[in-house]
Amino acid sequence: MKEKLNDILRKTIEKCFEEGALTLGSLPDYVIEVPNNPAHGHYATNVPLTLAANQKRPPREIAKIIVDRCSDSRGLIEKAEIAGPGFINFTIASAAWYEALSSILALDVDYGRGRLGQGERVLVEFVSANPTGPLHVGHGRGAALGDSLCRILAFAGYEVVREFYVNDAGRQVRSLGESIYSRWRQLTEPEYPFPPDGYHGDYIGALAEEVSGGSDLAAFTAEEAIAHCAARGKEKMLAEIRKDLNRFRISFDVWYSESDLHTSGLLERDLNKVRDAGYMYEKDGALWIKTSDFGEAWFEALYRSF
Repeated sequence: MKEKLNDILRKTIEKCFEEGALTLGSLPDYVIEVPNNPAHGHYATNVPLTLAANQKRPPREIAKIIVDRCSDSRGLIEKAEIAGPGFINFTIASAAWYEALSSILALDVDYGRGRLGQGERVLVEFVSANPTGPLHVGHGRGAALGDSLCRILAFAGYEVVREFYVNDAGRQVRSLGESIYSRWRQLTEPEYPFPPDGYHGDYIGALAEEVSGGSDLAAFTAEEAIAHCAARGKEKMLAEIRKDLNRFRISFDVWYSESDLHTSGLLERDLNKVRDAGYMYEKDGALWIKTSDFGEAWFEALYRSF
């Protein structure tokens, strides 16, 4: 409704310029807002006040010129009144409100859906909890926030892809396997040492029983058994994570494995590109990227340099 009123107001002022009722010039910034007092109508504008300086006329005189020439062919405005030092108060016709309500009811859940995104694809990665333990309240917060963002973006016209990045490369999954293996050994050898950086939750004992129930860990070497416990433990924890997220009514389009990224060769390929372009260096036993060469837009600039 506010946009329709603004369209009428702009066309009316253009008409005033064309007819010479107002001196031709630029239209300063103005506001259309809902008055604090309902008796002042549905909307009010300060446009006569903003025009006063360049028109060199009293705001109330400008307001009368605008009201007298109001271009409202659609019958949106029931009443336009001049108030105070030069405000214009508008009362919208009841038929216009009924039409708006009818449109809202017809659109149902699509009311307010926008085209801002114009189908542009957006990847949103969220939750992405390590597959080494159950979800906790912090993950729930991230899940609610991420899913809400996805829904808003989709409603605004973007093509949204939801991604859960599975952090299954590195030390943490190995530590999960060691923890499960240790708990299994402790079933018959209570003094068997537990890894110092292991996972101590009760779920580890439950995983040890499940994994050993489906496989004869005694038939493996210790290293093979740890690797098996790590793989099976990760698989079972991911299943629990999926189950919890489904109960939370959150689903993902992509479950992307970090270990798959490493084995695909994509990471090494892109690191070589950065290295060959001269933007990588070694310091303190680590590889660094010279992002300072590109300022705040470093990622896009680096990407385009390839």
